[in-house]
Amino acid sequence: MQIQQIRNATLKIVYNGITFLVDPWLEDKGCGFSASTLNKRMQGVKNPLKDLPISPEEILKDVDFCLVTHVHPDHFTPDYLPLNIKLIVQSSLDKERAERYGFNNITVVDKELTLSNVKIIKTKGAHGENQATLQAMGPVSGFLLTGEREKLYIAGDTIFNSDVEEILLKHQPEVVAINCCEATIPLGRLIMNLKDVESVCTLAPAAKVIATHLDCVNHALVTSSDVRKLKEEKRLDNLIVLEDGSFFITNEKK
Repeated sequence: MQIQQIRNATLKIVYNGITFLVDPWLEDKGCGFSASTLNKRMQGVKNPLKDLPISPEEILKDVDFCLVTHVHPDHFTPDYLPLNIKLIVQSSLDKERAERYGFNNITVVDKELTLSNVKIIKTKGAHGENQATLQAMGPVSGFLLTGEREKLYIAGDTIFNSDVEEILLKHQPEVVAINCCEATIPLGRLIMNLKDVESVCTLAPAAKVIATHLDCVNHALVTSSDVRKLKEEKRLDNLIVLEDGSFFITNEKK
C-alpha cells in the first residue's frame, strides 16, 4: 500500500494494484469558497489556503478511480479532472451533483463494491457534533478497503463516535486516515479534533493513523503543528502527519 498526501483530504492511494484519488480537490489556491469561521483573522479568506505540491497532471497520472467520500467543495470540485474519469460516490444524490458538473462515468456504492481484487465497504460518518451541524452538512461516508494484507479505513469527514469505534474494533484496520483539523462553523464543530485523534490512536494502537485534512481551510482550528505536538506530548507513536506531496508506504502483499 502506498499513500501520498496531496493536500487537505486529497490522497493518492495505490492499493492492491489499483490507484485511487480520494476526495480530489485540485482547485487553485484562493479560488474557492470561504467558510464562516470562529477565527476572526480567517473570516473571508478563500480556500484552498495552499498550492498543490505537484502539478495536476502528475497527481492524475495512472489514477484508476476517484473515490469521493462526499461532494463538498473542499473534497470535490471539477478543476483539472477529465469529465470521463471514473468516480465512486456515496449516494445517488452525490451522483446527481457530480453529473451537474458534467461527469459521466459514476458508480454509487450502496453498501459495498468489488473492483477486481479490492472490496470497498461504505462506512457511516457524522459530519458534525450536534443536530444543527449534521443537518447543515448532510450525509457523509467513509470507506474501508480490503483485499491486501493491510486493511485501510478512510474515515472521511466525521467526528469520533460509536460508528468509527465499531469499524476500528470490528475490522481492526492496519492503516487509518482521519480528517482532523477541527473545522468549525458558528453552528459547531464538523470533524475530528485533537481529543478525537487521541481516541482513535488509543483505540487502535496497532494501526498506523494518518492525520489529514490539515492546513488548508479557513474554518480549521487545529493545524498540523498541533497534531505533531499532540503526538509528542501523548507519545502516540502510531500517529503520522505527512507533508503535502510525501508518502506513507507499507509492504505489498506477497
